[in-house]
Amino acid sequence: MPSSVLTRALLCWRLPLAAAALAALSANAPAQTWAPNETQASPEAELIDYEFSQSRAQIAWNDTLGNLWVAGVERATGKFVPADGRGIVVDANSMTFQDAQKTKNGPEWVPTATGEVLVHTKYNGRHTDGNSRIGLAWDNGDGTWTSTFLSDAVRKAPYGSNLAGDPSPRISYVDNREVHYWAELLAPSTERRIEDFPDSNYPVRHVICSRPDIAGSRAVVYPVTVDGVDQVFYRDFDSNTSQQLTFDAGQKYEVWMWCAPEYGHELVFFTLVDQTELRVYRKVSGSWKAVYSQSAVRGNKIYSPEPFTWNGKSYIFMSQTVRPNKFRSEVWVSNIDATAPVFKRITPTEPLRTRTDPEVFITDAGPRVYYNRLVPDVSDSGRYKTCRKPECSDGVWFADPGL
Repeated sequence: MPSSVLTRALLCWRLPLAAAALAALSANAPAQTWAPNETQASPEAELIDYEFSQSRAQIAWNDTLGNLWVAGVERATGKFVPADGRGIVVDANSMTFQDAQKTKNGPEWVPTATGEVLVHTKYNGRHTDGNSRIGLAWDNGDGTWTSTFLSDAVRKAPYGSNLAGDPSPRISYVDNREVHYWAELLAPSTERRIEDFPDSNYPVRHVICSRPDIAGSRAVVYPVTVDGVDQVFYRDFDSNTSQQLTFDAGQKYEVWMWCAPEYGHELVFFTLVDQTELRVYRKVSGSWKAVYSQSAVRGNKIYSPEPFTWNGKSYIFMSQTVRPNKFRSEVWVSNIDATAPVFKRITPTEPLRTRTDPEVFITDAGPRVYYNRLVPDVSDSGRYKTCRKPECSDGVWFADPGL
């Protein structure tokens, strides 16, 4: 038999055996398992309190000098482009790091019928509360941005509505006495005071919804103290009236309402109770009932919880403190399904770092939860304490929650 024919014969004989061997190896190989993880998205130390636009794949943020920047997010990797986040300066008269200690929030994206715009605290002269105004910025479509004052009223710390494609978006904000208001974004004369919400720098939360046909999505939720207990209230923008939604025990702090895909996109909400429990409510027979509860590990406290939806399900991300330390060092994620609960830490325990202000962005590979990572200080007693200043920062990191 010629050598070429013999070689072909041997190959034909060995290929099935090789395929069988590979199949056996694959069957016996350990499956790849998810574990807590983190990846650096940006090394920029000043990149604190950034906000994502999912539709534009962009971030907006303020540097320490008061420049408002917009930069890209690479959907494939989740990294920031450019890496330091300094893409385009949208406004040079926005908040400095020190201003943000008073406003308590940075720029915010607001969906409109023609795309997302930015609202932010913009200053008319020296950076004082009396000179604070609401700034409105938009993309001109040619690589440049325009930023202007929404009105001459003394206002600051705007938050925007979250209804996709909204033809009449709303914003909420406070004045220099911390009195809360809301208005139609493009009609400042529609401003109304939120009467039952106490004067404070605590934000109201706009309902998050991607369905404009869902009744009740033009609204905000917030806590109000009733008989010594913080309860959840809902304010409908169209009627400018409020309604108390909860009457049960526990101090309610953070409140978020959204259209939950697993419940036919009906409205649900959660609140953080006593800083240790996530409690989810759904309307049942006309009344709001708690349908899911998840408590932090004993000794932990929960901060900055926020919902998001992905692949037909709802999730909540958050940061947590771990005793004996009093700073937020871990990022966790929860679902809202009582029949198959998920509640897990998604970041590693080492190195010990402050991990704070989590946000979500959906990459091509699925959700990633982003946060600022900072090196904690060591006190004179040898105990660790938080440092939230840029000079302590390791930059922005993200974790794959394994969903």
